[in-house]
Amino acid sequence: MTTLQKSVEKAAKIINGHEYARVISHYDADGITSAGIICNALLRRGIQFHATIVHKLERAFIQGLNEELIIICDMGTAQSDLLSECLVKDTDVVIIDHHAPSTSVPVFRASASSVLINPCCLSDTEEKRKLTNERGSTICAAGLSYLVARRMSSGDDTGNVDLAGLAIAGTLGDKLEFDTGINRMILDEAIQEGVISVKKGLKLGNGKIRDLILFATDPYIPLAGKVEWVSAFLDKESIDGDKNLSDLTGEEEKRLTSALLSLLRESQADISDDALVGTTYNLHSEVIRDGDGLDFMRLVDACGRLGKSGIGIGLCLREARLIEEATSLYVSIQTKLVSELNRIDREGDAAIKELQNIFYFFVQESGVTGTLAGVVADYVRTSKPVIVLNKKDRVEEGKKAETKISARCNKKLLSASGGIDLAKALEKASGEVGGFGGGHPVAAGASIPEGSEEKFVATLDTIIGEQRRSGLSG
Repeated sequence: MTTLQKSVEKAAKIINGHEYARVISHYDADGITSAGIICNALLRRGIQFHATIVHKLERAFIQGLNEELIIICDMGTAQSDLLSECLVKDTDVVIIDHHAPSTSVPVFRASASSVLINPCCLSDTEEKRKLTNERGSTICAAGLSYLVARRMSSGDDTGNVDLAGLAIAGTLGDKLEFDTGINRMILDEAIQEGVISVKKGLKLGNGKIRDLILFATDPYIPLAGKVEWVSAFLDKESIDGDKNLSDLTGEEEKRLTSALLSLLRESQADISDDALVGTTYNLHSEVIRDGDGLDFMRLVDACGRLGKSGIGIGLCLREARLIEEATSLYVSIQTKLVSELNRIDREGDAAIKELQNIFYFFVQESGVTGTLAGVVADYVRTSKPVIVLNKKDRVEEGKKAETKISARCNKKLLSASGGIDLAKALEKASGEVGGFGGGHPVAAGASIPEGSEEKFVATLDTIIGEQRRSGLSG
């Protein structure tokens, strides 16, 4: 049995020994689906729970936790010192995370009543090598939560396997691959049990074709947000924009695909064919029956980013009555995204500033900072890491004003540079201005005091320059 398997077994045993659990998770798609998986598994064991979705784990929040069992998903590794300091000694703690540990914080020490499940923290070097790469863990928190849920089951060998759809959605949210390892195992198991089916096609989700193109930000189609341009494009290709993508004939879908690929090749955006066309995942057990995994993931993610994470958890618990409200939140997010992308397109270099080692800009809309950073880094400005600064989101009463930071790096750039690690860079740069940060090498975030933005950006540019030189020389 591997070290990871032992940790999963231990976590399931600890959880099953309780009658009540506090579940805490991150607010993005991976975090919410992670919590959804655990909450479903708890319900099926008859274990009551209280789920809380947060942006970050803060000292005051941790000090307020007094439950006998605390399950933390998609976070916790970087807050090991606070958890050890603030939680009472007889609290059972299960951390299910995939973020690399902070260089300034000791790794959470497991005890008889606590466990850390994190591929980035495995003591077995060879096992860690198989489960991580230059971008960090190859398994998201939802995938790890699924492993725990499978072991929690008191039924037959297929107990809780229907929750694989949530694991797939979380994996899509974090843009991880399904071709090898545990992700492949989860996918194969789900296909075998009829929970998921796969096919090749456009990776746009399902819905009216006109809307899919208007809101196509990932993969990014340069027609996004341009109503007249989309209508002219569809008319030229004789495609009924009011048809659902799934209702197109084979010939119509082939014609649409060919036209979109031609459009992408002619655009200035750096968009590969496989970003638009590839494997799609149909979820047969989730609230959107036989829906595309991308659609479900996007709804859940929108709920979290707009502060309605309870709706996202409800979707994971298969509350169909919440679909309409979640869809409205998704439309709101996409409207903001296309507005930002069109602004960047209009303003060009005036919108995005370039330093020696990074691009950076201030977002004008709230709730889309991380998503926008990812789109720009993947498709619009691909030659350097992209840093997005957000002064727009509401500051909670009684707290100091903060600027939120999201940083993203194109995967091809990360592989070519050899040395870029956004998690370490943001941790160091934010620390130098009195903030904090962390995440993954390819995607990280930070919070810094308002007024320190200029120093933070300059410091970060220097740090990433040092990383690139070190990687190239190594």
